[in-house]
Amino acid sequence: MKEFIIDSCRWYIYADMDSASQLDAIKNFKSRYEPLLVFFVESKLFKRNLPKSIEDWQSFEMKLSDFTDEGLELVMYCHDRWLDSVNKGINPKNIRLWERQLSKL
Repeated sequence: MKEFIIDSCRWYIYADMDSASQLDAIKNFKSRYEPLLVFFVESKLFKRNLPKSIEDWQSFEMKLSDFTDEGLELVMYCHDRWLDSVNKGINPKNIRLWERQLSKL
């Protein structure tokens, strides 16, 4: 299967952004995904370690191959729903959708 990128920090950083705006975009991406990635790691659904530094976050890509089979099933069901809710203002730390769906797997 061809590798598929689910989300990437680079997608939120634009060439015409100044350094402060780029750093803000990285921090926003980190604040959005860090709670979710912690949940993935603690639930043994994610095969990689979490990014440590801002530089690591800047180059971070979440790929299908990063997940166990169970994690991949969860991502396929929840990711777009979760992202839509976060874009509408729901706190990214709210991972109840993920937890509920995991308990059904």
